[in-house]
Amino acid sequence: MAAAGAVDKRRLAWAPTPVTLLFRYSSGSMTFRFIHTADWQLGKPFGRFSPELAAQLRAARIDAIGTIAAAARAQGAAHVVVAGDVWDCETPSDETLAKPLDAMAQAADVTWWLLPGNHDPAARHGLWDRLRAGTLPANIRCLCSAEPVEAAPGVVFLPAPWESKNPGRDLTEDYARKATPEGALRIGIAHGGTVEFSQDAVQSSAIAKGAAARGGLDYLALGDWHGHKRVDERSWYAGTPEPDRFPQNAPGYVLSVEVAPGAVPVVEPLRTARYCWSADRLELLAEGDPVTRFEALHDQSFERRYRLAKVEVTGAVRLEDRAALLDHIGRESHRYAHLETEHSRLDTLIEAAGLEAMGAEGSLRQTAEDLHALSEDAAADPSRRDEAKLALDLLMTFAA
Repeated sequence: MAAAGAVDKRRLAWAPTPVTLLFRYSSGSMTFRFIHTADWQLGKPFGRFSPELAAQLRAARIDAIGTIAAAARAQGAAHVVVAGDVWDCETPSDETLAKPLDAMAQAADVTWWLLPGNHDPAARHGLWDRLRAGTLPANIRCLCSAEPVEAAPGVVFLPAPWESKNPGRDLTEDYARKATPEGALRIGIAHGGTVEFSQDAVQSSAIAKGAAARGGLDYLALGDWHGHKRVDERSWYAGTPEPDRFPQNAPGYVLSVEVAPGAVPVVEPLRTARYCWSADRLELLAEGDPVTRFEALHDQSFERRYRLAKVEVTGAVRLEDRAALLDHIGRESHRYAHLETEHSRLDTLIEAAGLEAMGAEGSLRQTAEDLHALSEDAAADPSRRDEAKLALDLLMTFAA
């Protein structure tokens, strides 16, 4: 018995169309395994970073294609589904188009299924027309039409491609009207935020709760949320295979998916990331070594040259410990791909012993004490207090 509001796919009449010809198939005990990924956003500029780092991050996104192909082979999967935002914009350069295609063509034993998303919609005369006007490698399929397509015997993909930046409706609504052969596995491929949350997608295009059940789907492969996330037992976001921002929402994975008739899909996240992005908070106390605490923030699973980190430092430390920490961060920053720290909320406990340990005396000592007093003066203008803290940090760095 089909669930209320769901489509009983066994009762759907199947009529082949001129666009897509599918075959009747009795699935029996068959299973279908594939890799679900999304949000590659190839060509992303990463403009906030140095040109050298930005180029490395862009290259890592192309290199991830080989990593995904290797994961597919290891899982015994011959298909990779990219659920939207393959490219970062509608008008990528010829180089940004060609290099990923070459990388996918190198994995000739894998079929790549590419869905247009909100960053790269299938607009007329856009990048997808450019792709189809050329000679695409035989193992790359562009899902620019909402018509069902047979991916393997007894397995039907139901794409929901974006054709503009603002479709203005939930594109998964069409699944319930799409007929497929009796017994075939129905796998939806869509892009966009759900009604519970939305990231970059236009809210009018948000995907309603229960889309997989209403569409009679065995699995719904989603893109747009940049971390892997379970929506319900048949609906998952894969996330981006290479992180591209600091919020911690489990990016850097693809999903290995196994679908069988009548069974709950088996989904396994597989790590693919070369770079690690982290946002950390380091709360310090007067007791304890702040350098040791800083070092404990980041595990050794990623070399520091592949780590981009933001660290907010709070609490209160002695003057000499603050100086040691800032000096350590300054030296260590060169080992990271990117390291930025915010320590305006870190209070300094100035003691005579601390100034003496720094060799501070005369005008230097008086300046340090004056800056500390201003930074702690509740009646002073906040911007002046921040400037005093910054000046004190610089003074301690040079005096250490």
